[in-house]
Amino acid sequence: MILTSGVVLMTMKMQFSRILILFLMAFAFSSFLFSAYGKEEVFVVSEKMALLKIKKSFIDPFGILLSWKSDNSSYCSWYGVSCNANSSRVSELRIKGNNTNKLVGNLSHAVAYLEELRVLSLPFHDLTGEIPVQIWDLQNLEVLDVQGNAIQGDFSSYNFTRLRKLRVLNLGFNRIVGRFPPSLAKCRCLSVLILAGNGVNDVIPGFIGGFEKLKVLNLSSNRLIGRVPVNFGVKCRDLEHLDLSFNFLQGEIPRVLGKCCHLRTVLLNSNKFSGVIPSELGGLRKLEVLLLNNNSFTGEIPSSLGNLTALHVCNLLFNNLSFSSENKTIRRCSFVGNSSLTVTPRMSLALAPPMSQQSNESQRVAAPPQESNQSRNEERGLTALEITVAVSVALAFVVSLAVLVSLCKNGKEEPPSVPRIEASISPDVSNITIFNDVGVVLTYEKIVQATRNFSWIYWIGTGGFGSTYRVEISSELTLAVKRLLTETVDGTIQFEAEIQTLGSINHPNLITLIGYYRSDTDMFLVYNFLPGGNLEKYIHERASRVFNYKVLHKIALDIGLAISFLHDQCDPRIIHRDIKPSNILLDNELNAYLSDFGLSRIMGTGTSSNTAVAGTFGYVAPEYALTSRVSDRADVYSYGVVLLELLSDKRALDPSFAAYEDGFNIVSWANMMLRDDKIEDIFYTSLWEPDSEEKLKAMLHLAVKCTADLPDRPRMIQVVEQLKNLQPENLRTMEIQDSSIIEE
Repeated sequence: MILTSGVVLMTMKMQFSRILILFLMAFAFSSFLFSAYGKEEVFVVSEKMALLKIKKSFIDPFGILLSWKSDNSSYCSWYGVSCNANSSRVSELRIKGNNTNKLVGNLSHAVAYLEELRVLSLPFHDLTGEIPVQIWDLQNLEVLDVQGNAIQGDFSSYNFTRLRKLRVLNLGFNRIVGRFPPSLAKCRCLSVLILAGNGVNDVIPGFIGGFEKLKVLNLSSNRLIGRVPVNFGVKCRDLEHLDLSFNFLQGEIPRVLGKCCHLRTVLLNSNKFSGVIPSELGGLRKLEVLLLNNNSFTGEIPSSLGNLTALHVCNLLFNNLSFSSENKTIRRCSFVGNSSLTVTPRMSLALAPPMSQQSNESQRVAAPPQESNQSRNEERGLTALEITVAVSVALAFVVSLAVLVSLCKNGKEEPPSVPRIEASISPDVSNITIFNDVGVVLTYEKIVQATRNFSWIYWIGTGGFGSTYRVEISSELTLAVKRLLTETVDGTIQFEAEIQTLGSINHPNLITLIGYYRSDTDMFLVYNFLPGGNLEKYIHERASRVFNYKVLHKIALDIGLAISFLHDQCDPRIIHRDIKPSNILLDNELNAYLSDFGLSRIMGTGTSSNTAVAGTFGYVAPEYALTSRVSDRADVYSYGVVLLELLSDKRALDPSFAAYEDGFNIVSWANMMLRDDKIEDIFYTSLWEPDSEEKLKAMLHLAVKCTADLPDRPRMIQVVEQLKNLQPENLRTMEIQDSSIIEE
């Protein structure tokens, strides 16, 4: 028995040993396979998941990322994605937005899983929040371009220590504040540095002058103070474009800047510079644009500037300069025929170039979805990029900034003297056409100066037609200026006819068009300013503000009256085509005003402005989106969507709708809740009160009816009549009392 047990035990040990040996062999073999073959496959899975996570962090109303699907394993062919040809690792992510095609949301930290990423380019979207800290660990990153978003953050917290390969850093026109991070000095390969249009409040650090490969430096429209480092330009011998305009810089221009022999544009205007203009600037033989206006320079204009044969845009106005009658500089900066130093305000003073001419790495964007998206050539050098950036910057500013300067001769001989430079502004091109008097003379120059050349500091918001800015003309007068995208404006005759019509419209719930300015390169509309912000902001903040049925009804009726007026009392009638919360403005008493009415008639979209689809995804009526045929009922649909947003805690394209099928929106959700008899769950918490329950239900059914399919959708005048019957009890009682007094 003992012998038998021993044999069994011995047999079990041998079997266990064999199993262990087989397991170890299998493990070793699998490890070998992983190291030899399976490593790339693991990265394929993880990088695909990272891309899908990045997609999930965006709201994509225009379907830009439709090709990014979990069942599509070929992620290197996804729109905007490029991979290394050898490793199949993601090397570039390039998706450029525009006014009608953009992503909304935050940039996911999952981008850090793309460890071989060289290019991250997401300009001109509606990205908010902060740049994920994980991005600073992408040590292969060469291009970071998020220009033209609404990204926030403290610049000093950015850690560039590991980004030693970074060549292009474009954070322009966001909401980044703070000081320069010392770690930026580690980016010795930088050739493009754009921080324009932010809130960086610091001195210019000396290490920027040590970037030997720098070609483009744009720090304009920030809050920079102090002096330009004296060594600036010692090592930046390749610098081609320098823009420090619209800051608070002071002191003298470093003379060593004259050694940057490749400079083509120098924009130092609108600062507090003083002293004499360095004669060394005359050695910049490639210089094409020189803007030194609106500073405190003194002394004589250097005669050496007359040697700048390539110079064709020059502005020295609004300084304390003088010039000799023998000075050739003025002739270099002038066009024949001007009799005096003259600002030409017909030329735009844009801080941000037009969208089609923006200066950055975004010029090279991903191909459209229908095109193949092959991996880019790894041997492609930096030269093409830098040339693209440099040329686009120059073109943009040459187009948008110009000054005509000439030497004045009046026929009779004057005693030898050093005349003072004076500026004259031609009133016929600088005045604003006024429809509604505000008590002061408005000119182009006043608007530009009051907004510091449309600085982000005064920016209110951006819509499909342009950006709006707050303009403080005086302590008693504040206006709103909508700067339009001039490339989308219809012809002069049609524009003049339409704008005259809009200027004649007056209604208590329509924002007042005070006037307009138009030139070949710039155009803006002037409105009354409403301090309460827009309805989108109010909806977002209503948890901390007063919001009850009385407020709800007031806003709903105000906007209904405005739309009804446009449809039935204007001749010709006006269809808005873009009714949404951001186009509804409020005053401090929560009176509501409709804005942007009539703009779709004067702004072209590539086809007839009367038939092309305008509007915002989520608010556009289905039949309008499908056929491009617009009617007043399309506005009713949009109004119904806004009303549903007011009634509920959902947005038109709420993130919570992602769990449902494609195309599910707030209209689908409201109808689903009604079918499931969950009416009470629809309403925003503070609205559901015992004395207003029935009126809330009636308003909900009215909103659903407004978003019904044609022909069941009511006209706006019918909607207004129903709203009047749903007034809060105290208002309705007052109305009945007033009518009875009249009858007596």
